This record gives sequence, structure tokens and C-alpha cells, in this order.
Amino acid sequence: MSFKVHLLIIMCIIIAVVLSWIVMQNMPAKPSDLATSKPAYSIAINHASWGLNCRDTAIISDKTRDAFLNKTDPNEKLREDNVLGPISRLCNGNADCDITPDENTLGTDPSPACGTKVLEVEYRCFSYDRPWNIKKLGGNVTIHCDQPQK
Repeated sequence: MSFKVHLLIIMCIIIAVVLSWIVMQNMPAKPSDLATSKPAYSIAINHASWGLNCRDTAIISDKTRDAFLNKTDPNEKLREDNVLGPISRLCNGNADCDITPDENTLGTDPSPACGTKVLEVEYRCFSYDRPWNIKKLGGNVTIHCDQPQK
């Protein structure tokens, strides 16, 4: 075959690819694709503790002893990550998360004698992001992955 024939075939292939690209870009997205799309960034909770500021004043009932105490510590201090499970279930996979630090949201109060407990949450907005920390003394905690808090 001659050079002109090869050039004509290559030009036809290029034109077909460009036209296919243009048509595909103008096609609307399927509604099912839009409904199942995940947020650009989603929360992944690394650590979550509630009431660690009350370690010295903790008076813990026998019913909550195993859940909240560090069993290897002879001084029976509150263990870290004592609310990791409930906060992970509430926040993981979402772009936003509102956490109310109370027994309805986090489970049994780790230290009922302590008036105001600090809720400490470490999270990431995607797997390679640096961890973000939030410490809040009383009141709700809100996490936004589109604009992480500093």
C-alpha cells in the first residue's frame, strides 16, 4: 500500500476517536450513577475517646468497668478509644458527621461523677490525608471532610 492510503486510514481512525470522545462527553450521566456516587472525601475515624480528662475523678460503676477501664493499668484509669466503635459507626464513610457527646449517642457514660467530659476525635478525610484532631469540652462536635477543621 502506498503512503497516501496509510495516511488516509490513520486520519479516519483519529476522526472516529475524536467523534466518539465528543459524543461520550455530551451524554448525560445515568440516574443510577448519580444516586450511588460517594462523597469526594469521606471520614475515617482513627481514635475516639470520651472523658479522659476525668481520669483522676472517675467513679465508675461495676457495670461499665470492663468497657471503659484499662485492664492492664493497676490504677484503673479510663482507657483510650473508649467510644471508637459508636463514633466510627456514626461517621465512617460520610462527608459530614455531627456527634452529640451523650449516653444516647456514645453509650454508657464512662465517668458519671465528672461534670464536663472532653470528647477527643482523630479522623482522616481520605486514606493518605494527615490525621485531624478535635478536642471539645462539652457541646456537639461537627466534622466536615470538604474543609477539615484545624
